[in-house]
Amino acid sequence: MSGRLVIIGTGPGKPAQTTPEARAAIAAASDFFGYGPYLDRLELNDGQTRHASDNREELARAKAALTMAAQGRHVAVVSGGDAGVFAMAAAVC
Repeated sequence: MSGRLVIIGTGPGKPAQTTPEARAAIAAASDFFGYGPYLDRLELNDGQTRHASDNREELARAKAALTMAAQGRHVAVVSGGDAGVFAMAAAVC
C-alpha cells in the first residue's frame, strides 16, 4: 500500500471559493493536518480525521503528515489561502 500527501489551500474566503481540485482532494483524503481554524473551515465526513496544531508549528505538522503518508494514509496538509504563499508547501518540501 502506498500513501499520498496533498497540500490544499482553502482559497481566499468563503467555502464556495475553494477550487474544484481542492474540494476533490478534501473528499479523497483520510487525514488532515493544519492550523485548527483552517481545519474548522472543512466539512469532513465520518472516517476523515483532523490533526490540528498551533499556527507556529508548520515544520512539526509537515513532518507528522509525511510520516503518516509514508505509512500508507492519504493525507492532506491544509493551509489558508494559497498553500504556496502561506508556507505549508515550503514546509512540506
